[in-house]
Amino acid sequence: MSGARMASRCSAMALALSMAVFTQVVPALPDDGVVRTVSPLAAPCTEEERTEALRAIQAEVLAGVPSEVPSLEEAVKPGGVLEGWRLSHGLVVLAGSGGVAVDNIEAEYPRPQVLIYAPAAGSDPSEWLDFAGDDGPYRLAGWAYFAPYEEGSSPPEHVRCTDPSEWFVHEAGWHLMDGGMLLTEGAAQPPPPPAEPAGYFWHPRGWDIHFWRGDDGVPTISFHNPRAPAAGVRLPEGAFYYLRDGERVLPPDPPGAR
Repeated sequence: MSGARMASRCSAMALALSMAVFTQVVPALPDDGVVRTVSPLAAPCTEEERTEALRAIQAEVLAGVPSEVPSLEEAVKPGGVLEGWRLSHGLVVLAGSGGVAVDNIEAEYPRPQVLIYAPAAGSDPSEWLDFAGDDGPYRLAGWAYFAPYEEGSSPPEHVRCTDPSEWFVHEAGWHLMDGGMLLTEGAAQPPPPPAEPAGYFWHPRGWDIHFWRGDDGVPTISFHNPRAPAAGVRLPEGAFYYLRDGERVLPPDPPGAR
């Protein structure tokens, strides 16, 4: 990606974030980071309504994006099935997710802004750390919704039947060419990129929520993928945090992180 194109995408995203102003009220974070059943707080949803809402969300996602791709490297190229999407951390598998993330900040709900694809069953986890190493075929394992954040803002309400406690903040920072991340806490504009590892792209803070595909048609909302193997690259502490009574609460550590 050219420097001009990268700067354009970063500026567009920063502008989008600057337009959102909210107020913050966030309940407590479950100890294990997995929300299995949530009482309705932000939205007037019973447990039955929530289940059906989640089922509908998964159906919409699967109808709008490919469930399986032979190669993510090819899928994101012009003319590919994921044209317009970007490899968020190259082809590196992130610890706790069990997959490779691709993003498209211009995707509009109900399409998620982030898709997470698990590498081929039986592939060697030691090869999942290669920024340019394709380990397909890939299967959609989960997805995430991303929304603007400003200091004092509250979790979004556009994803139906979700609870404020399920949303967390993804810190501003440079994604790096080794699949990792250099945090730039609170930055509203991209600071100079690092030299080693080289900067890949930068983004400001944003609200984030993770969904993990359910075989029964109902996804799980949790920070980590409940099925993630103990492998992958761990992002630095503080890359994600929940807000509770104005205080930061870190998510649980992923298993087997490097």
